[in-house]
Amino acid sequence: MNMGEPKQFSRFPAKIDLTHQEFWRGLPTLQAETAQLEPGRVEYKMLQVTGRDLLIFRSKVGPKMASTIVPSPDWIVLMAPISWLGDYVFNGQVARPFDVFVSGGPDGYSTTNERRHNLALGLRKSRLRDACANLSGRYIDDIALDDQRIALGPALGTRFQRLLLETITTSLDKPLGPGKFALDAAVENDLFAEVAGLIIAQTIEENAVSSPKLDPLQVVRRAEKLFEDRATNPPSVADLCKAANVGATKLHVCFNEVFGASPIAYLQAKRLTQARSLLLAEEGPPLSVKDVALSLGFTHSGRFAKLYQSLFGEFPSETLKSK
Repeated sequence: MNMGEPKQFSRFPAKIDLTHQEFWRGLPTLQAETAQLEPGRVEYKMLQVTGRDLLIFRSKVGPKMASTIVPSPDWIVLMAPISWLGDYVFNGQVARPFDVFVSGGPDGYSTTNERRHNLALGLRKSRLRDACANLSGRYIDDIALDDQRIALGPALGTRFQRLLLETITTSLDKPLGPGKFALDAAVENDLFAEVAGLIIAQTIEENAVSSPKLDPLQVVRRAEKLFEDRATNPPSVADLCKAANVGATKLHVCFNEVFGASPIAYLQAKRLTQARSLLLAEEGPPLSVKDVALSLGFTHSGRFAKLYQSLFGEFPSETLKSK
């Protein structure tokens, strides 16, 4: 795996020190949830280039995080991990160099990674389907933009990454705000054609990689739904197994494939991450740490404070006072 800061990224401006909510604000997403899985200072950096129906975002996130993102129904995401420390896992699949992951299904995607750089494209699905149909001569209804992994390989993968980096570079003279830049309409048209050609060549003509098995993701989704429905009374492993219709071993294997953590460890990390977001909220701030803890099912204040401090390096009362 590539390690460290890519040299091409060092000269790019970025909006830094974002909260999780700020990081995803303005992007075409229905849901964006994150759980911090290991101790460390949260770091979000974002550079975004935006057109009418396409956006490119370069992101850097640390430490180890698990995320679930559900794009808006008419948007598809191409995720290209560039460098990271440890594995980058997308919907339970470990990334290889020059892999590109496509997420176009209604369930979105889940990732686990740490200290990584991503280049990602968000494209309006209807326009991409039109571009694919025009290039391939197929009917629009025959163009399936499903979840898949596309193995570009070194030559095509390097070219694709360079194209995105060059597009970002040419957009830097059109600022829209901190870390945000405008995408030229002609460049946007070229990118739609490029992505359509890549999808056709890799998945329709050559059948390079089949769609991933989604069973682990579906198991995780069913368990997470029960967790969300019972925020103030977190479910037991037995409850999660019943909701997901699997045994304890299968549940454990599925969570480890998707998030790299056991069900209880992941859901606890998710609750702690949600608590931090509530404590840092600018709108409707909480009255006390205890209110936040109870709202997420932490009934023992001392244990909550200890778990929180071990993950974020400060006590929840310090987070609340820092705003």
